[in-house]
Amino acid sequence: MSRLGPFYTLAAGAVVAVALGAASLKAAPTFQQVGAQDTNAAAAAPAESPPAPSQEPSQQPTGEATEAPDPTPRKADYAGVVQGNGGLVAIAVRDGKAVAYFCDGRIEAWLKGTAENGTVTLEGKDALITAALGGGKAQGRLQVGDAKWRFTAPLVKKPSGLYRASAAVRGAKIVGGWIVLPNGQEVGRVQIGGSGEPAPRYVPGTSVDYYGVTLRPEEPDAFIDELVR
Repeated sequence: MSRLGPFYTLAAGAVVAVALGAASLKAAPTFQQVGAQDTNAAAAAPAESPPAPSQEPSQQPTGEATEAPDPTPRKADYAGVVQGNGGLVAIAVRDGKAVAYFCDGRIEAWLKGTAENGTVTLEGKDALITAALGGGKAQGRLQVGDAKWRFTAPLVKKPSGLYRASAAVRGAKIVGGWIVLPNGQEVGRVQIGGSGEPAPRYVPGTSVDYYGVTLRPEEPDAFIDELVR
């Protein structure tokens, strides 16, 4: 028994050594070896692109609502017969300004005012015109004193339309007015001082002799700014 004791002691020590070695292998960290093929695959893999920014719906700038254009003509001339009276009326429009003349050979009226939104409103001494402009004509009402009439005055072109002449003789102012229609119908009067009479016949493009005084009738372009101030 005494001879076997050291043997058992050595055997026990060997077992302990083997056990300790196995424990140390389990506790040691493990390393994974990456092969060259895996490295090349990783290098070839494309980098992830950053996410595209979100696209918000584009918004068109919204401006203020535009107003409809003014239908009033910049330049127009109208002339026609006054219903129920037989006289003539003429209206001239220039850049928002307007003048009119009514004459039946016995009475006359000069009127002035504005043209906008397709209408004219003109006033004179004891006279008023309101009319709509459109469809190639001016259509409305004329009032002179207590008398009221309706009228329709189509668009006209030279030599038809409204004419006016003025002159001064020995301190007295002379003013003549004429309306000429396309059919040749014409009417006008001449005022001197406080009295007046039918005007001599006027041929467009010529002068008028009034008792030795030369009158040169002009188209509205020449006198509208003077009348409408």
